[in-house]
Amino acid sequence: MVSDGPYLISGLDRRGRRRSFVERYDPSLRTMIPLRPHARLAPNPVDDAGLFSFATFSWLTPIMVKGYKHILTTNALPPLSSYDTSDTNAKRFRSLWEEEVAKVGAEKASVGRVVWRFQRTRVLMDILANFLCIIMAAIGPTVLVHQILQYTESTSKNVFVGIALCVALFFTEFAKVLFWALAWAINYRTAIRLKVATSTVAFENLVSFKTLTHISVGEVINILSSDGHSLFEAALFCPLPATIPVLLAVCSVYAYFILGPTALIGTSVYVIFIPIQMFMAKLNSAFRRSAITMTDNRVQIMNEFLTCIKLIKMYAWEKSFTTNIRGIRKKEKKLLERAGFIQSGNSALAPVVSTMAIVLTFTFHVLLKRKLTAPVAFSVISMFNVMKFSIAILPFSVKAVAEANVSLMRLKKILVNKSPPTYITQPEDADTVLELKNATLSWGQESSRIIIPGKEGGKKKISNTKSAQKTSKDLNLRQQEIVGPDKEKEKTSPVLRNLSLTVKKGKVLGICGNVGSGKSSLISAILGQMKLQDGSVAVNGTVAYVSQQAWIFHGNMRENILFGEKFDSQR
Repeated sequence: MVSDGPYLISGLDRRGRRRSFVERYDPSLRTMIPLRPHARLAPNPVDDAGLFSFATFSWLTPIMVKGYKHILTTNALPPLSSYDTSDTNAKRFRSLWEEEVAKVGAEKASVGRVVWRFQRTRVLMDILANFLCIIMAAIGPTVLVHQILQYTESTSKNVFVGIALCVALFFTEFAKVLFWALAWAINYRTAIRLKVATSTVAFENLVSFKTLTHISVGEVINILSSDGHSLFEAALFCPLPATIPVLLAVCSVYAYFILGPTALIGTSVYVIFIPIQMFMAKLNSAFRRSAITMTDNRVQIMNEFLTCIKLIKMYAWEKSFTTNIRGIRKKEKKLLERAGFIQSGNSALAPVVSTMAIVLTFTFHVLLKRKLTAPVAFSVISMFNVMKFSIAILPFSVKAVAEANVSLMRLKKILVNKSPPTYITQPEDADTVLELKNATLSWGQESSRIIIPGKEGGKKKISNTKSAQKTSKDLNLRQQEIVGPDKEKEKTSPVLRNLSLTVKKGKVLGICGNVGSGKSSLISAILGQMKLQDGSVAVNGTVAYVSQQAWIFHGNMRENILFGEKFDSQR
């Protein structure tokens, strides 16, 4: 598979030979150059930014200055990087998904493995940058600060040694900040590409479906909004804690070396804290998953409410639907509040645990009557602060992983489902636009009935009450007329029977009939949204459908009539 984008999707070039490492990662390797003074003349500054410019986001400086001096418009912004476009990333993600399906099958295919392959190289580079950041963060406070404090207590002082230690401390702190900023810069761009790729692929699959009978409207909204953001946060936070085991091991060994066995007390506090933090993060994710389910339900009911507003007002069901929606929103709000409280408590534990580790370590050290000097104390405090610096990101990572798992399940549901083969054929006569021969069609899915809540908050189905059987029948007939062919219909044995119709080119055809006589079903049959049981349906060319749905946009009556045109008082 060869792409015309900025880089080839596969590992082969246009002549079919495998590309070398330098050819595949040439733009990224150019970014490793510390300074690239001519980069600001490029169309997109981020693609030609040097290492310092990319890590510190200084390539944004000209844009910020321009926005300060003048009003920043869309034309003043640089064009989107060709490496971050939806077309390029969606093609690459789909290519990896097709390889995964061809290898293990659609049922066993893992979207998580595809996501890992999609961002594998960038995640490894981020872990390397984070690892270098941790090394610099550990060397500065634990080694250099300890040496500086010992230098201040020594009797024979060499000025050059003191200056060298201070300069070394400055460079280690500078390198720590640089590598930490570089890790975030890599993560942000990786997260943007992943979100763009997954959202585009999901949207393309949804558009390819004739009907959305296998997925609710609420799930569609969540996939294209909250699920994309969940994957964005997962790509942003998950690679950062990868160095925690190495950090704990190095800091424990060093603390044991300078303080003794009592240093293990502080380390054990951090070790105990990690599973507690992960449990709270998983509990938070469980509440958020429940809230997402309530959101799906609320969006589905709101969709039915807006679609069948005429029927609801006709039967005076406004208060019942309002009570139902308010109840769902109240439950959703409670779940989100609980998730917020747990997340806040989890985030507040990081500084508390650091203080507890330091206090407990020094308390037991003094009670055991061991010697405690200022260089040792400051070095141990600095070491624990370094551990807090890395572990503080852990709750966000665990939360992001838990939410991303739910998002990946939704995404797989979209990727696995395929649009059923169409029954629409091509008419034999070139002058025929539409031809139906003894066509018998039915709906393949069962519709979701409108649910009316009881006065005590319970729910009743209209079809289950004897007194409302006739009303339910009229409701189903009227709902088919109002909803139109783009909604789910009630599964009945055949809706259209032995239908024969021929329409020639240049003819205008009108169809009239009573409510529920099958006018909307006929349109759905022409669009290929029904299930053909017998006969044939042939359409010449493409078909456009304009539904009969009244709508207005936010504005006054004149704006809704003019649609942006100038007002002509004489007209």
